[in-house]
Amino acid sequence: MSPGDGGGGETDGGDGDDGLGLGEVVDDHGGDPLADDPAFDRSEADLDANPPPEYAIEGLSGQRDPTSDERAAYRERFGYLRTFFRSRPGEYAGYQQTLNQARVGAAYDEYLARGVRLAAAVGVVGLLAGVAVATLLAEVGAFGAVRNEVGLAAGVAAFLRANRVLVGSAVVTLATGTLFAAATWLGYRYYPRARVVTRTQQVNVTLPHAIVYMYALSHGGADLTTAVRSVADAEETYGEVAREFDQVVRDVDVFGNDLITALENVRNLTPSDSLESFLDDLLSVLESGGQVTPFLETQARESLEEAMDEQTEFLETLALLSEVFIVGFVAAPLFLVVILVVISLVGGQTLTQLSVLVYGVMPIGMAMFLVLVDTLSEPFRESSRVAAPDRTDHLTASPPEDDERLAAYRRVQRRDRLRDRLRDPLAPFRRDPPYVLALSVPAAVLVAVGAVVSGAATPSVDAMVAAPVVTTLWLVVAPLVVATLPLSYYHERRARRERRLARRFPDTLNILSSANKMGIGLTSGLALVVRSTSGVVAGELRKVRNDILWNHSTSDALRAFGARSRVPQLARTTNLLAEGVESTSDLSRVLTVAAEDARARYKLERARTREMSSYIAIVVIGYLVYLLVVLLLEANYLTPIADAARQQAEYGGGVESPLTFTNVPVATYRAVFLHSAVIQGFGSGLLAGKLSDDSVRSGLKYGLALVILAAIAFTVV
Repeated sequence: MSPGDGGGGETDGGDGDDGLGLGEVVDDHGGDPLADDPAFDRSEADLDANPPPEYAIEGLSGQRDPTSDERAAYRERFGYLRTFFRSRPGEYAGYQQTLNQARVGAAYDEYLARGVRLAAAVGVVGLLAGVAVATLLAEVGAFGAVRNEVGLAAGVAAFLRANRVLVGSAVVTLATGTLFAAATWLGYRYYPRARVVTRTQQVNVTLPHAIVYMYALSHGGADLTTAVRSVADAEETYGEVAREFDQVVRDVDVFGNDLITALENVRNLTPSDSLESFLDDLLSVLESGGQVTPFLETQARESLEEAMDEQTEFLETLALLSEVFIVGFVAAPLFLVVILVVISLVGGQTLTQLSVLVYGVMPIGMAMFLVLVDTLSEPFRESSRVAAPDRTDHLTASPPEDDERLAAYRRVQRRDRLRDRLRDPLAPFRRDPPYVLALSVPAAVLVAVGAVVSGAATPSVDAMVAAPVVTTLWLVVAPLVVATLPLSYYHERRARRERRLARRFPDTLNILSSANKMGIGLTSGLALVVRSTSGVVAGELRKVRNDILWNHSTSDALRAFGARSRVPQLARTTNLLAEGVESTSDLSRVLTVAAEDARARYKLERARTREMSSYIAIVVIGYLVYLLVVLLLEANYLTPIADAARQQAEYGGGVESPLTFTNVPVATYRAVFLHSAVIQGFGSGLLAGKLSDDSVRSGLKYGLALVILAAIAFTVV
């Protein structure tokens, strides 16, 4: 059996000492034949004679510190910065492995030296920014308020008092430059580690489906080498797993390694424990001469169970974040609002703090929270980018550019495209909902401009305070609804279509599998499904069938369907079917495996939606509590204060009281309350959509509903 068959290679008596040597134990140094040679010294002459990649890590932790002559040679060849790091190979062996796992593709000394130069450049920018900040502080007299509070000596204190502007400016400038440089250096240095964590999660999430894909191909008769190459070529579908397997293909094709050695190298380098464990088991099967197909079947089932466990842990994290959101962005702001308003009643000036909270802390904090949730969700997000098949292979000859037939064909093509656009001008919006913003955003601007021109609203702070509800409705709420409601509509329409496809497609595959077992071909089976079903699935399958009949390529028709659907599950499944059609005649089993994979992924998506529905309700209820408390403050607190202030202004005199109603800016507080409700409602809605469907666009419907509810409530109250 050949190595591509996955049977462990041709060996003599199964001991792995002869033949292709697939049973040999591969060294742990990434295939470097000189790594274990005691006579091998990685001096500069040896590096010039037989240089490994600069970012290779074999034996790096065991290297001795270079001599003074070697350091001089390093400085002449690499410069002082790289020499500083290069002279400490043992210290940075682990960091080099991190760079390799992050796919940086650079030596540790080169990468760190580049980071130092970047930090220095950003530090210079920070110094310039510090000069600007110091100049601004000097103009407003901030340095004049500095006092000797640290018990300095009399002479030093006198010098600082005499030169407080100069010293303060120097301190601010140096601190700003140092902060910029330090932040850049730390971010640059620790970016590879963050990238490794992200890649690890992405590999762990995608690996189960890649194993199912390999199992389907192996069951259909494809050898292991073909399955590995197929996964490596499907980067749009399998992401980081495809990139890991691409390294196997590179080692075999470029460096001439056998499959066992290539798999060993990836096992030693991959950041994912799940992939490492899978490759360990696969290597054991290959070296022992076991069967690959039953092994992949077992691994596929176990990996899907692990994927379910990982998603369960992720959902628990999202649940915790939703509770943090309620505490940090609903309860805490509400508590602060009440406290600041009460303090203002006894003469405190809290309007500035309240404005900073409402217009600064709340929106920025919510935006950062959404970014956090998006970052945590990234490894569990599947890409729907699938390249459409290239049809040029079916053309026997390409006509020259000056051929009249080609010019006529292009004219007809342009005419047909124009006719389709005129017949259905909304088709681009259904296909790509963000395109609708090109019309809705200008329309929102026109609504605001129209309100200003007609006199319905005045864009000024005084008008916002005098008539907060009317001004906010015309200048904020109405433009927001006009700008985002069409986007929400087309997004929900497309999401509903994708959910229907994802829900019904596994059943369709089972029908095709049953038909194929009875001897019905795929094209005839598609016709059978089209006649027995209806809706969006039937329409898409009719296109697939027609594509097969017209272009005589089943695999291209399936890939075109996956690219056209833009549904990650379907894209992966159709790619699996396309490869199965090309590699095996036993299509029924491939269809069954594809159906099981599609159904498993759909169950994972449904589990997230079901688990997060209760926390969406918590977020919405938390906002309703916030809105209720703000309305109570408006009706039962601000209104009586306004009446009391008016009575004090009318009658005056009387007994002195510590409560100064006339100093409370009631109208301003009313406007701030309304704006806080609008900001809180829109942000809570976006978070609800992010939690349930991993999409901010899905949260637009919640956000708009809560904003409109807040506007109606303040209008009525």
